[in-house]
Amino acid sequence: MMTTIWLALLLHRQSESALYQNFQTPPDSARPWVYWYFMEGNMTREGMTADLEAMKKVGIGGGIFLEVNIGIPRGPVQYMSPEWKSMVGYAIDEADRLGMQISLGTGPGWCGTGGPWVTPDHAMQHLVSSETQVQGPTTFEGVLPKPKPRNPFFGVNTLEGDLREEWQNYYRDEVVLAIPAVNEDNPISGLDEKSLVYRAPFSSTPGVKPYIFPSDQQVPLDAIVDSQKVLDISDKMESDGTLRWQVPAGKWTILRFGRTLTGQTTRPAPQAGLGFETDKFETAGIDDHLKTYVDSIVAAAGPNHEPGRGLVGLHFDSWEMGSQNWSPHFRELFKQHRGYDPVPFLPVMAGKIVDNIDASERFLWDLRQTAQELVEQNHMGTIKQKARQYGLSLTVEPYDMNPTADLELGATADIPSGEFWSKGYGYPCEYSCIEASSVAHTNGKPVVAAESFTSDDRDAWLQHPASMKEQGDWALAAGINKFVFHRYEHQPKLDELPGMTMGPYGVHWERTETWWDLSAPYHRYIARCQELLRQGLPVADVLYLLPEGAPNVFQAPPSALLGEMGDRRGYNFDACAPSVLLNRARAKDGRIVLPNGMSYRLLVLPRVKTMTPALMQKVKELKDQGVTIIGNAPDRSPSLTDFPQCDNQVRTLAASAWGGKNAIVKDPIPQQSSSTLEGAKWIWADEGDPAKEAPVASKVFRRSFAIPRGKRVQSATLSVTGDNEILVRINGMHVASGTDFNRVQVSDVADKILRGQNQIQIDAKNVGTGSNPAGVIANLVITFTDGTTQTVRTDDTWTVLPSPHKPKVLGDWNMSPWNLSSASFPFNPMYPSYDFTSSILHKKLGVVPDIESGDALRYCHRKIGSVDAYFIANRSAKLYHGNVSFRITKGSPQWWDPMTGERRALPTFRRSGQTTTVPVSLDGLQSGFVVFTPGPAPQAAKANFPTYTPISTLTGNWEVQFDPTFGGPKKSIETSLIDWSHSTDDSVKYYSGKAIYRKQFDAPTSWQKATAISLGEVKNIAGVRLNGRDLGVAWCTPWRLSIPSGVLKSKGNVLEITVANLWVNRLIGDTRLPADQRITHTTWNPYQPSSTLQPSGLLGPVKFLR
Repeated sequence: MMTTIWLALLLHRQSESALYQNFQTPPDSARPWVYWYFMEGNMTREGMTADLEAMKKVGIGGGIFLEVNIGIPRGPVQYMSPEWKSMVGYAIDEADRLGMQISLGTGPGWCGTGGPWVTPDHAMQHLVSSETQVQGPTTFEGVLPKPKPRNPFFGVNTLEGDLREEWQNYYRDEVVLAIPAVNEDNPISGLDEKSLVYRAPFSSTPGVKPYIFPSDQQVPLDAIVDSQKVLDISDKMESDGTLRWQVPAGKWTILRFGRTLTGQTTRPAPQAGLGFETDKFETAGIDDHLKTYVDSIVAAAGPNHEPGRGLVGLHFDSWEMGSQNWSPHFRELFKQHRGYDPVPFLPVMAGKIVDNIDASERFLWDLRQTAQELVEQNHMGTIKQKARQYGLSLTVEPYDMNPTADLELGATADIPSGEFWSKGYGYPCEYSCIEASSVAHTNGKPVVAAESFTSDDRDAWLQHPASMKEQGDWALAAGINKFVFHRYEHQPKLDELPGMTMGPYGVHWERTETWWDLSAPYHRYIARCQELLRQGLPVADVLYLLPEGAPNVFQAPPSALLGEMGDRRGYNFDACAPSVLLNRARAKDGRIVLPNGMSYRLLVLPRVKTMTPALMQKVKELKDQGVTIIGNAPDRSPSLTDFPQCDNQVRTLAASAWGGKNAIVKDPIPQQSSSTLEGAKWIWADEGDPAKEAPVASKVFRRSFAIPRGKRVQSATLSVTGDNEILVRINGMHVASGTDFNRVQVSDVADKILRGQNQIQIDAKNVGTGSNPAGVIANLVITFTDGTTQTVRTDDTWTVLPSPHKPKVLGDWNMSPWNLSSASFPFNPMYPSYDFTSSILHKKLGVVPDIESGDALRYCHRKIGSVDAYFIANRSAKLYHGNVSFRITKGSPQWWDPMTGERRALPTFRRSGQTTTVPVSLDGLQSGFVVFTPGPAPQAAKANFPTYTPISTLTGNWEVQFDPTFGGPKKSIETSLIDWSHSTDDSVKYYSGKAIYRKQFDAPTSWQKATAISLGEVKNIAGVRLNGRDLGVAWCTPWRLSIPSGVLKSKGNVLEITVANLWVNRLIGDTRLPADQRITHTTWNPYQPSSTLQPSGLLGPVKFLR
């Protein structure tokens, strides 16, 4: 027995030792990557080598190769030419030589699969129709109008040359139907989206629905087509469109259906790569594309290409090619997938209602579901087969404009990927990172990638490691463990700085950055975090089930997230696709367990009234086996498959699941009514009597409010409407939009409320041909964790723009002409609030939160065998000191520091019940790992976290040496620690680059006890040497580095601090100079002589600490 225990302990120590060694010195596989972008035709071998060697030097592990055309002048190397393929092969060989890796985008541009080799028959297609009205009985003979194609989502100007002609002329007949003429005044709402004609980008277009719900509109009988009376008269039409048909008595509508091209082209593709996107439903088009594109590039990599070396993956970027709803064999494929012929219901796609609104919506659901399955199986499946052919992995960004559920599409990837834009410089894509991590966790994928720090033109060389740390820590806590910086721009020339750009897009992350050779410690920090966060399994308590159907975007309950970026609260969660629950989930000991070992204590069903019989059966099985489930019973299937038996099955299964032992917990959906607006007032600009008539105009209404210090938001609901168009934002984040004042928008906005100051903005339009009533009304109710509330209502405290005046208060919610007594208040967030789910976990299941820190820390938790590793990060720029409770009952806590790779014991802690409480002190935005291990803790310390006391400050002037080749002074200057941008010397004021600060000093005995040096404030990164000893690079707050014992001496100490600032000041300065005198050479400079200079240099004060 003792031998067994000793062996188990020995194996654990060896495992923990390996875990720590890989944390301290991460393997190359843990390094962050880059998007390696090439501007059309601008590539050189020497530039490629320089790029890759520069990446390798600072700790970049690889890159995704993409070539695009976004307006940069075309270079000499034509896309897909023999020379181009040779150069791509060269890049792959160079990456292999350096021990780096390359992934290849799946086509020209940054998204999709297509090119000039894609024929119209293999391109994305729509079903279109034309109508002809006839009165019977009669003999009809005539040419039916040929249906016209729908305009491409991105417009006809994307179609150049022959592409436009092919789009206009391509047409293939599918079927000709005759239906009894009906009232045309009641089309299905949102038909273009429901029938997959268009799908706008969710990330960048306000108002795009994350979930498509069936309409409950009332339809008169004279607007309904009886499916039994739909006649297929295709055999009566000749190939030229001539129809000869004996028309029965009555009024008839003849529908000629055919398929045309969607017109979607590769984007933004090099000219030689411009062509149609491949059909996403069938295999022929994608198979031909991959043979043309991927096979030729793999061949360029040489016959000795080995899996895992050089070229290692294919990358499918965000879905930005819109949707399609037909293909050459779609009718037969639909029959195979849904079990019935779609033809009798095709009039729905022409705007008719067949049988009833429910049947028509079910058909559209079946259409979208079939499209989803075909995309996954035939399109992504073929790409994955091609990757396997060459031993490559497949990375997928499964969101934006796609006709599928994001979680379902993401499951096809080996490495699911999300995306986040630099904070303040782009779109709110954080949801995609939640989706990517959920896909990985529920499908057994250890690596979760993210297109990281993407930005728009507002970035303009303003980002650097320090400015990016907090957002990077958010991504790590959200589950991302493979950063792919967007972007590293290929620099074809060796002598131009800052050189080639991707136009205005992307964070500037390339070798031409001023601070590039000082960035290795930042990349090492990321690599350490990523390595540890790929081990074991994440810990989460709640599993949210995505609704069935497509397209669906998972939106976590806002109350389950904290702050502007959305940090997890104490009970963490994942989301899962219905296919995962059906095919991967089982019950064990009251939990949902997946094959990779992931488990969840609570399953939360979506707030929808439909469920397929198969999924309902699975939910019932899990309930019967002891899993705790929250949700309300469905009453029907969403599909026409096996109708009406499917509905009976669902109701029977639901009756059993929501009754008896361990019944499913009912979800208390809040009821909304006009009372949500009580106290709020209708307001408008003070112009006459707006309730009767107001000028056609646009107004902006704003209201600032503050969250009291110490208050924590538990929930927040905004109710708002307006006459007649509104767009609502809180703190710049989209909340709601609407065009019907009778439909009050009610939104959960807890995730958009910040500590301190906040602002609501309502952009309102009064539209029409002349003056008409105008007004807005809103009520925000915030509930805090202490039970108190705060209300912000429309009244005369708001401001109206463009001229900043108080608004005119018009009256209460029920005033004329807008009496909202009978208005609809559609408030149906997809899941219950965090408070409700957490109460079930705590009170019903007896489970405490995984971490409690008063919401001060962001976190994630990995279970690695017998080790528990919590990544924690201070959410504030201020010092955090407090007791943090972890849901851990065994093991000793340690601190693993990803900044240094060091670890030490946390000797002070206490254990009570389910938790271990550890006193934690973190500097502003500091982060690291609290690791619980059953083995003895290393390096016992006196306190959990050291405190530093200043013992001296270096005063007086410093010798500062600038680089003359970057426009700096030719000789060193003597100066105090000042901001370079405040200098009267233009060679300093507009300097961008590195400068070396030198100072000699003596150190009294008391100074020699210093254990650290603080640089005070640095703009923007600094490397430090003391007496020839490299102390490292300070790249973020608190700008502090350790000093090893014995480095300081009593006399003649020499301190050298190399500081790099940003390119901004030099770019501004160069706009004041003639072109031939400029230091910088770049394809994009947004700055003007009057632009604001950036603080630069070592600002200090420099102090020694102990």
